[in-house]
Amino acid sequence: MAHLARRSRRLPARPAPSRRVPHESAPTPSARTDARMRNARESDADTRGVPGTRADVASEHARQPDASRSVALPHSRRRVALITAAVVTVLGAESVAIAPHAHRAAGQLARAEVRWLVPALACEMVSMMMFARLQRHALSPGGLRVRLGSAAATVFAGSAVGATLPGGSLVAITYRTRRMRSWGASASQIGFAHAATGALSTIALALLAGLGHVLAGDGARLVSVAVQIGAICALTGAALALVHRPATLRRPVRALVRMMHRLRRGTAVQASADRLLDELAAMRPPPRFWGRGLALALFNWGADAACLLAACHAVGARPAVSTVLFAYAAAMAAASAMPLLPAGIGTLDAALVLTLHHGGVPLTAATAADLLYRLITPGLVGIAGWILLLQQRRGAARTRHGHDVVHGARDVPAIPDTIAGPHGAARKT
Repeated sequence: MAHLARRSRRLPARPAPSRRVPHESAPTPSARTDARMRNARESDADTRGVPGTRADVASEHARQPDASRSVALPHSRRRVALITAAVVTVLGAESVAIAPHAHRAAGQLARAEVRWLVPALACEMVSMMMFARLQRHALSPGGLRVRLGSAAATVFAGSAVGATLPGGSLVAITYRTRRMRSWGASASQIGFAHAATGALSTIALALLAGLGHVLAGDGARLVSVAVQIGAICALTGAALALVHRPATLRRPVRALVRMMHRLRRGTAVQASADRLLDELAAMRPPPRFWGRGLALALFNWGADAACLLAACHAVGARPAVSTVLFAYAAAMAAASAMPLLPAGIGTLDAALVLTLHHGGVPLTAATAADLLYRLITPGLVGIAGWILLLQQRRGAARTRHGHDVVHGARDVPAIPDTIAGPHGAARKT
Protein backbone atom coordinates (compact mmCIF):
# COMPACT_ATOMS: atom_id res chain seq x y z
CA MET A 1 0.00 0.00 0.00
CA ALA A 2 2.85 2.34 0.78
CA HIS A 3 4.38 1.48 -2.59
CA LEU A 4 1.12 2.37 -4.37
CA ALA A 5 0.85 5.66 -2.49
CA ARG A 6 4.39 6.70 -3.49
CA ARG A 7 3.63 5.81 -7.15
CA SER A 8 0.43 7.89 -7.19
CA ARG A 9 2.33 10.91 -5.90
CA ARG A 10 4.86 10.59 -8.77
CA LEU A 11 2.14 10.44 -11.53
CA PRO A 12 0.85 13.83 -12.78
CA ALA A 13 -2.85 14.51 -12.42
CA ARG A 14 -4.81 14.04 -15.64
CA PRO A 15 -7.21 16.80 -16.59
CA ALA A 16 -10.86 15.93 -16.47
CA PRO A 17 -12.37 15.31 -19.88
CA SER A 18 -14.46 18.23 -21.12
CA ARG A 19 -18.10 17.51 -21.53
CA ARG A 20 -19.34 19.00 -24.77
CA VAL A 21 -22.90 20.15 -24.81
CA PRO A 22 -24.62 19.36 -28.05
CA HIS A 23 -25.88 22.36 -30.12
CA GLU A 24 -23.59 24.78 -28.20
CA SER A 25 -21.33 27.01 -30.29
CA ALA A 26 -19.15 30.05 -29.81
CA PRO A 27 -21.03 33.33 -29.48
CA THR A 28 -21.50 35.21 -32.74
CA PRO A 29 -20.53 38.88 -33.16
CA SER A 30 -24.18 39.90 -33.10
CA ALA A 31 -24.70 38.00 -29.85
CA ARG A 32 -21.68 39.72 -28.31
CA THR A 33 -23.06 43.10 -29.46
CA ASP A 34 -26.45 42.32 -27.92
CA ALA A 35 -24.78 41.32 -24.68
CA ARG A 36 -22.79 44.56 -24.56
CA MET A 37 -25.91 46.63 -25.22
CA ARG A 38 -27.80 44.72 -22.52
CA ASN A 39 -24.99 45.29 -20.03
CA ALA A 40 -24.91 48.99 -20.93
CA ARG A 41 -28.64 49.31 -20.33
CA GLU A 42 -28.34 47.54 -17.02
CA SER A 43 -25.49 49.79 -15.94
CA ASP A 44 -27.45 52.89 -17.00
CA ALA A 45 -30.43 51.64 -15.05
CA ASP A 46 -28.24 51.06 -11.99
CA THR A 47 -26.61 54.50 -12.19
CA ARG A 48 -29.71 56.51 -13.10
CA GLY A 49 -30.20 59.17 -10.50
CA VAL A 50 -26.55 59.16 -9.40
CA PRO A 51 -25.19 62.69 -9.93
CA GLY A 52 -22.52 62.98 -12.58
CA THR A 53 -23.20 59.69 -14.33
CA ARG A 54 -23.99 59.43 -18.02
CA ALA A 55 -27.56 58.24 -17.44
CA ASP A 56 -28.26 61.06 -15.01
CA VAL A 57 -26.94 63.68 -17.44
CA ALA A 58 -29.00 62.22 -20.32
CA SER A 59 -32.18 62.15 -18.25
CA GLU A 60 -31.57 65.71 -17.05
CA HIS A 61 -31.02 66.84 -20.66
CA ALA A 62 -34.25 65.18 -21.73
CA ARG A 63 -36.13 66.99 -18.96
CA GLN A 64 -34.84 70.40 -20.04
CA PRO A 65 -37.14 72.35 -22.43
CA ASP A 66 -36.04 73.01 -25.97
CA ALA A 67 -34.59 76.50 -26.13
CA SER A 68 -35.53 77.07 -29.76
CA ARG A 69 -39.10 75.99 -29.08
CA SER A 70 -39.38 78.26 -26.06
CA VAL A 71 -38.05 81.17 -28.12
CA ALA A 72 -40.22 80.48 -31.20
CA LEU A 73 -43.52 80.25 -29.35
CA PRO A 74 -43.57 83.83 -28.02
CA HIS A 75 -42.80 85.19 -31.50
CA SER A 76 -45.63 83.22 -33.10
CA ARG A 77 -48.01 84.23 -30.32
CA ARG A 78 -46.98 87.86 -30.69
CA ARG A 79 -47.58 87.70 -34.43
CA VAL A 80 -51.03 86.16 -33.98
CA ALA A 81 -51.85 88.76 -31.32
CA LEU A 82 -50.84 91.62 -33.63
CA ILE A 83 -52.90 90.26 -36.52
CA THR A 84 -55.90 89.70 -34.24
CA ALA A 85 -55.59 93.21 -32.82
CA ALA A 86 -55.45 94.69 -36.33
CA VAL A 87 -58.54 92.76 -37.41
CA VAL A 88 -60.45 93.75 -34.27
CA THR A 89 -59.44 97.41 -34.72
CA VAL A 90 -60.60 97.51 -38.32
CA LEU A 91 -63.86 95.75 -37.49
CA GLY A 92 -64.47 98.09 -34.58
CA ALA A 93 -63.89 101.18 -36.70
CA GLU A 94 -66.14 99.85 -39.42
CA SER A 95 -68.88 98.96 -36.92
CA VAL A 96 -68.80 102.48 -35.49
CA ALA A 97 -68.96 103.98 -38.98
CA ILE A 98 -71.91 101.94 -40.25
CA ALA A 99 -73.79 101.56 -36.96
CA PRO A 100 -76.36 104.30 -37.74
CA HIS A 101 -77.18 102.69 -41.09
CA ALA A 102 -76.90 99.01 -40.12
CA HIS A 103 -80.49 98.67 -38.87
CA ARG A 104 -82.02 100.29 -41.95
CA ALA A 105 -79.67 98.29 -44.22
CA ALA A 106 -80.72 95.05 -42.53
CA GLY A 107 -84.37 95.89 -43.12
CA GLN A 108 -83.70 96.71 -46.75
CA LEU A 109 -81.69 93.50 -47.11
CA ALA A 110 -84.61 91.50 -45.72
CA ARG A 111 -86.80 92.92 -48.50
CA ALA A 112 -84.32 91.99 -51.24
CA GLU A 113 -85.78 90.92 -54.57
CA VAL A 114 -85.28 87.20 -55.00
CA ARG A 115 -85.26 87.43 -58.81
CA TRP A 116 -81.87 89.15 -58.64
CA LEU A 117 -80.32 86.60 -56.29
CA VAL A 118 -80.13 83.85 -58.90
CA PRO A 119 -78.15 86.00 -61.39
CA ALA A 120 -75.86 87.11 -58.56
CA LEU A 121 -75.12 83.51 -57.56
CA ALA A 122 -74.64 82.49 -61.20
CA CYS A 123 -72.20 85.35 -61.84
CA GLU A 124 -70.17 84.47 -58.77
CA MET A 125 -70.01 80.83 -59.84
CA VAL A 126 -68.77 81.90 -63.28
CA SER A 127 -66.16 84.12 -61.63
CA MET A 128 -64.80 81.28 -59.50
CA MET A 129 -64.68 78.88 -62.45
CA MET A 130 -62.85 81.46 -64.58
CA PHE A 131 -60.25 81.88 -61.86
CA ALA A 132 -59.85 78.10 -61.68
CA ARG A 133 -59.32 78.03 -65.45
CA LEU A 134 -56.78 80.85 -65.12
CA GLN A 135 -54.82 78.92 -62.49
CA ARG A 136 -54.95 75.80 -64.64
CA HIS A 137 -53.88 77.80 -67.69
CA ALA A 138 -50.94 79.36 -65.83
CA LEU A 139 -49.50 75.90 -65.10
CA SER A 140 -49.66 74.76 -68.73
CA PRO A 141 -46.31 76.25 -69.96
CA GLY A 142 -44.46 73.90 -67.62
CA GLY A 143 -46.21 70.84 -69.07
CA LEU A 144 -48.55 70.30 -66.10
CA ARG A 145 -52.19 69.72 -66.96
CA VAL A 146 -54.70 69.54 -64.14
CA ARG A 147 -58.33 68.54 -64.22
CA LEU A 148 -60.73 71.46 -64.02
CA GLY A 149 -62.62 69.89 -61.12
CA SER A 150 -59.50 69.66 -59.00
CA ALA A 151 -58.48 73.24 -59.87
CA ALA A 152 -61.97 74.53 -59.03
CA ALA A 153 -61.99 72.70 -55.69
CA THR A 154 -58.60 74.23 -54.88
CA VAL A 155 -59.83 77.74 -55.75
CA PHE A 156 -62.95 77.37 -53.59
CA ALA A 157 -60.97 75.92 -50.68
CA GLY A 158 -58.28 78.59 -50.99
CA SER A 159 -60.91 81.33 -50.94
CA ALA A 160 -62.47 79.79 -47.84
CA VAL A 161 -59.13 79.59 -46.04
CA GLY A 162 -58.18 83.14 -47.00
CA ALA A 163 -61.59 84.48 -45.93
CA THR A 164 -61.68 82.92 -42.48
CA LEU A 165 -58.08 82.67 -41.25
CA PRO A 166 -55.71 85.48 -40.25
CA GLY A 167 -53.36 86.13 -43.12
CA GLY A 168 -55.97 86.67 -45.80
CA SER A 169 -54.81 86.25 -49.36
CA LEU A 170 -51.31 85.20 -48.25
CA VAL A 171 -52.79 82.11 -46.57
CA ALA A 172 -54.82 81.38 -49.71
CA ILE A 173 -51.71 81.62 -51.89
CA THR A 174 -49.84 79.32 -49.50
CA TYR A 175 -52.65 76.77 -49.68
CA ARG A 176 -52.75 76.88 -53.49
CA THR A 177 -48.98 76.47 -53.58
CA ARG A 178 -49.18 73.31 -51.48
CA ARG A 179 -51.89 71.95 -53.75
CA MET A 180 -49.75 72.64 -56.81
CA ARG A 181 -46.94 70.76 -55.11
CA SER A 182 -49.26 67.80 -54.60
CA TRP A 183 -50.04 67.88 -58.33
CA GLY A 184 -46.34 67.53 -59.11
CA ALA A 185 -45.50 71.13 -60.01
CA SER A 186 -41.90 72.23 -59.56
CA ALA A 187 -40.79 75.44 -57.87
CA SER A 188 -40.28 77.14 -61.23
CA GLN A 189 -43.76 76.16 -62.43
CA ILE A 190 -45.39 77.42 -59.24
CA GLY A 191 -43.46 80.69 -59.29
CA PHE A 192 -44.29 81.31 -62.94
CA ALA A 193 -47.97 80.49 -62.35
CA HIS A 194 -48.28 82.95 -59.46
CA ALA A 195 -46.39 85.68 -61.31
CA ALA A 196 -48.39 85.24 -64.52
CA THR A 197 -51.70 85.14 -62.64
CA GLY A 198 -50.85 88.28 -60.70
CA ALA A 199 -49.74 90.24 -63.76
CA LEU A 200 -52.75 89.21 -65.86
CA SER A 201 -55.20 89.92 -63.03
CA THR A 202 -53.71 93.38 -62.43
CA ILE A 203 -53.95 94.28 -66.12
CA ALA A 204 -57.53 92.99 -66.28
CA LEU A 205 -58.59 95.03 -63.24
CA ALA A 206 -57.04 98.16 -64.77
CA LEU A 207 -58.92 97.46 -68.00
CA LEU A 208 -62.20 97.21 -66.07
CA ALA A 209 -61.48 100.56 -64.44
CA GLY A 210 -60.74 102.00 -67.89
CA LEU A 211 -64.04 100.60 -69.16
CA GLY A 212 -65.77 102.40 -66.32
CA HIS A 213 -64.18 105.68 -67.38
CA VAL A 214 -65.28 105.07 -70.98
CA LEU A 215 -68.88 104.42 -69.90
CA ALA A 216 -68.82 107.50 -67.69
CA GLY A 217 -67.50 109.65 -70.52
CA ASP A 218 -64.42 110.64 -68.55
CA GLY A 219 -61.77 110.65 -71.25
CA ALA A 220 -59.20 112.47 -69.12
CA ARG A 221 -58.82 109.51 -66.79
CA LEU A 222 -58.22 107.13 -69.68
CA VAL A 223 -54.72 108.49 -70.11
CA SER A 224 -53.74 107.58 -66.55
CA VAL A 225 -55.30 104.12 -66.92
CA ALA A 226 -53.42 103.58 -70.18
CA VAL A 227 -50.18 104.65 -68.52
CA GLN A 228 -50.76 102.20 -65.67
CA ILE A 229 -51.50 99.33 -68.05
CA GLY A 230 -48.47 100.21 -70.16
CA ALA A 231 -46.24 100.27 -67.08
CA ILE A 232 -47.49 96.86 -65.96
CA CYS A 233 -46.96 95.39 -69.42
CA ALA A 234 -43.48 96.91 -69.62
CA LEU A 235 -42.47 95.51 -66.23
CA THR A 236 -43.85 92.09 -67.16
CA GLY A 237 -42.00 92.11 -70.47
CA ALA A 238 -38.75 93.18 -68.81
CA ALA A 239 -39.09 90.41 -66.24
CA LEU A 240 -39.68 87.83 -68.97
CA ALA A 241 -36.69 89.10 -70.93
CA LEU A 242 -34.45 88.75 -67.88
CA VAL A 243 -35.80 85.30 -67.08
CA HIS A 244 -35.05 84.12 -70.61
CA ARG A 245 -31.41 85.19 -70.14
CA PRO A 246 -30.28 83.20 -67.09
CA ALA A 247 -26.64 84.15 -67.62
CA THR A 248 -27.52 87.78 -66.85
CA LEU A 249 -29.25 86.87 -63.59
CA ARG A 250 -26.83 84.20 -62.45
CA ARG A 251 -24.19 86.54 -61.01
CA PRO A 252 -26.51 88.76 -58.90
CA VAL A 253 -28.47 85.72 -57.75
CA ARG A 254 -25.29 84.00 -56.62
CA ALA A 255 -24.18 87.13 -54.76
CA LEU A 256 -27.55 87.30 -53.02
CA VAL A 257 -27.42 83.62 -52.12
CA ARG A 258 -23.93 83.95 -50.66
CA MET A 259 -25.03 86.91 -48.59
CA MET A 260 -28.14 85.17 -47.26
CA HIS A 261 -26.56 81.77 -46.64
CA ARG A 262 -23.08 82.67 -45.49
CA LEU A 263 -23.12 80.04 -42.75
CA ARG A 264 -24.02 77.27 -45.19
CA ARG A 265 -21.42 78.47 -47.69
CA GLY A 266 -24.18 78.60 -50.29
CA THR A 267 -23.03 75.55 -52.29
CA ALA A 268 -26.26 73.58 -52.42
CA VAL A 269 -28.37 76.74 -52.48
CA GLN A 270 -26.46 78.12 -55.47
CA ALA A 271 -26.99 74.88 -57.35
CA SER A 272 -30.73 75.07 -56.63
CA ALA A 273 -30.85 78.71 -57.73
CA ASP A 274 -29.03 77.91 -60.98
CA ARG A 275 -31.39 75.03 -61.67
CA LEU A 276 -34.39 77.28 -60.98
CA LEU A 277 -33.10 79.91 -63.41
CA ASP A 278 -32.55 77.28 -66.10
CA GLU A 279 -36.07 75.90 -65.63
CA LEU A 280 -37.59 79.38 -65.83
CA ALA A 281 -35.58 80.15 -68.96
CA ALA A 282 -36.94 76.98 -70.57
CA MET A 283 -40.52 78.27 -70.18
CA ARG A 284 -41.38 80.22 -73.31
CA PRO A 285 -45.16 80.55 -73.50
CA PRO A 286 -46.47 81.66 -76.90
CA PRO A 287 -48.31 84.98 -77.35
CA ARG A 288 -51.66 83.21 -77.36
CA PHE A 289 -50.95 82.13 -73.77
CA TRP A 290 -51.03 85.75 -72.64
CA GLY A 291 -54.08 86.55 -74.75
CA ARG A 292 -56.12 83.67 -73.39
CA GLY A 293 -54.93 84.33 -69.85
CA LEU A 294 -55.96 87.98 -70.07
CA ALA A 295 -59.39 86.94 -71.35
CA LEU A 296 -59.83 84.54 -68.42
CA ALA A 297 -58.77 87.23 -65.95
CA LEU A 298 -61.24 89.69 -67.51
CA PHE A 299 -64.06 87.16 -67.22
CA ASN A 300 -63.06 86.47 -63.62
CA TRP A 301 -63.19 90.13 -62.55
CA GLY A 302 -66.13 90.97 -64.82
CA ALA A 303 -68.35 88.18 -63.49
CA ASP A 304 -67.57 89.19 -59.91
CA ALA A 305 -68.44 92.81 -60.71
CA ALA A 306 -71.68 91.59 -62.31
CA CYS A 307 -72.47 89.81 -59.03
CA LEU A 308 -72.07 93.15 -57.24
CA LEU A 309 -74.34 94.85 -59.80
CA ALA A 310 -77.01 92.18 -59.27
CA ALA A 311 -76.71 92.63 -55.49
CA CYS A 312 -77.30 96.37 -55.90
CA HIS A 313 -80.44 95.74 -57.97
CA ALA A 314 -81.65 93.17 -55.45
CA VAL A 315 -81.74 95.76 -52.64
CA GLY A 316 -83.48 98.35 -54.79
CA ALA A 317 -80.47 100.41 -55.89
CA ARG A 318 -80.07 101.22 -59.57
CA PRO A 319 -76.47 102.42 -59.98
CA ALA A 320 -74.85 103.00 -63.33
CA VAL A 321 -72.54 100.29 -64.63
CA SER A 322 -69.64 102.74 -64.53
CA THR A 323 -70.29 103.42 -60.83
CA VAL A 324 -70.26 99.69 -60.07
CA LEU A 325 -67.02 99.25 -62.00
CA PHE A 326 -65.40 102.15 -60.13
CA ALA A 327 -66.58 100.79 -56.78
CA TYR A 328 -65.44 97.28 -57.61
CA ALA A 329 -61.98 98.37 -58.77
CA ALA A 330 -61.52 100.57 -55.70
CA ALA A 331 -62.62 97.75 -53.38
CA MET A 332 -60.26 95.20 -54.94
CA ALA A 333 -57.37 97.66 -54.82
CA ALA A 334 -58.07 98.39 -51.14
CA ALA A 335 -58.20 94.68 -50.33
CA SER A 336 -54.89 94.11 -52.14
CA ALA A 337 -53.28 96.88 -50.08
CA MET A 338 -54.09 94.96 -46.85
CA PRO A 339 -53.45 91.30 -47.76
CA LEU A 340 -53.30 90.11 -44.13
CA LEU A 341 -56.98 90.88 -43.48
CA PRO A 342 -59.29 87.89 -44.11
CA ALA A 343 -61.27 88.58 -47.30
CA GLY A 344 -60.18 92.23 -47.09
CA ILE A 345 -62.71 92.71 -44.32
CA GLY A 346 -63.15 96.34 -43.40
CA THR A 347 -61.04 97.94 -46.11
CA LEU A 348 -62.91 96.36 -49.02
CA ASP A 349 -66.32 97.14 -47.49
CA ALA A 350 -65.43 100.75 -46.70
CA ALA A 351 -64.12 101.39 -50.23
CA LEU A 352 -67.14 99.69 -51.79
CA VAL A 353 -69.78 101.53 -49.75
CA LEU A 354 -68.12 104.93 -50.02
CA THR A 355 -67.58 104.67 -53.79
CA LEU A 356 -71.17 103.57 -54.39
CA HIS A 357 -72.43 106.42 -52.22
CA HIS A 358 -70.19 108.86 -54.08
CA GLY A 359 -71.75 107.59 -57.32
CA GLY A 360 -75.25 108.51 -56.16
CA VAL A 361 -76.40 105.38 -54.29
CA PRO A 362 -77.97 106.12 -50.88
CA LEU A 363 -75.76 105.08 -48.00
CA THR A 364 -78.33 102.64 -46.64
CA ALA A 365 -78.76 100.96 -50.02
CA ALA A 366 -74.99 100.87 -50.55
CA THR A 367 -74.51 99.20 -47.16
CA ALA A 368 -77.26 96.67 -47.91
CA ALA A 369 -75.71 95.89 -51.30
CA ASP A 370 -72.34 95.39 -49.67
CA LEU A 371 -73.85 93.05 -47.07
CA LEU A 372 -75.62 90.98 -49.74
CA TYR A 373 -72.52 90.83 -51.91
CA ARG A 374 -70.42 89.71 -48.93
CA LEU A 375 -72.99 87.09 -47.98
CA ILE A 376 -72.42 85.55 -51.40
CA THR A 377 -68.66 85.98 -51.38
CA PRO A 378 -67.00 85.08 -49.11
CA GLY A 379 -70.11 83.77 -47.30
CA LEU A 380 -71.55 81.04 -49.50
CA VAL A 381 -68.26 80.61 -51.35
CA GLY A 382 -66.48 80.06 -48.03
CA ILE A 383 -69.00 77.44 -46.90
CA ALA A 384 -68.63 75.56 -50.18
CA GLY A 385 -64.86 75.87 -49.93
CA TRP A 386 -64.67 74.40 -46.43
CA ILE A 387 -66.86 71.48 -47.51
CA LEU A 388 -64.54 70.81 -50.44
CA LEU A 389 -61.51 71.20 -48.18
CA LEU A 390 -62.83 68.54 -45.81
CA GLN A 391 -63.43 66.25 -48.78
CA GLN A 392 -59.86 66.86 -49.93
CA ARG A 393 -58.59 65.91 -46.50
CA ARG A 394 -60.55 62.68 -46.58
CA GLY A 395 -59.23 61.85 -50.03
CA ALA A 396 -55.64 62.88 -49.27
CA ALA A 397 -54.29 59.43 -50.13
CA ARG A 398 -55.91 59.49 -53.58
CA THR A 399 -54.65 63.02 -54.25
CA ARG A 400 -51.16 62.14 -53.03
CA HIS A 401 -50.91 59.38 -55.65
CA GLY A 402 -51.59 61.89 -58.41
CA HIS A 403 -55.09 60.95 -59.57
CA ASP A 404 -55.96 64.65 -59.96
CA VAL A 405 -53.16 65.18 -62.48
CA VAL A 406 -53.86 64.51 -66.13
CA HIS A 407 -50.35 64.98 -67.39
CA GLY A 408 -47.82 66.12 -64.82
CA ALA A 409 -44.19 66.33 -63.90
CA ARG A 410 -42.05 63.29 -63.43
CA ASP A 411 -41.96 61.35 -60.17
CA VAL A 412 -45.74 61.83 -59.81
CA PRO A 413 -47.66 58.69 -60.78
CA ALA A 414 -50.85 59.41 -62.66
CA ILE A 415 -53.36 57.43 -64.70
CA PRO A 416 -54.68 59.99 -67.20
CA ASP A 417 -57.91 59.74 -69.14
CA THR A 418 -56.61 62.34 -71.59
CA ILE A 419 -53.18 62.80 -73.06
CA ALA A 420 -51.75 66.17 -74.03
CA GLY A 421 -50.80 66.28 -77.65
CA PRO A 422 -47.58 67.76 -79.03
CA HIS A 423 -49.07 71.27 -79.13
CA GLY A 424 -51.17 71.10 -75.97
CA ALA A 425 -54.28 69.66 -77.64
CA ALA A 426 -55.89 66.88 -75.66
CA ARG A 427 -57.30 63.70 -77.10
CA LYS A 428 -59.27 60.94 -75.43
CA THR A 429 -57.54 57.66 -74.68
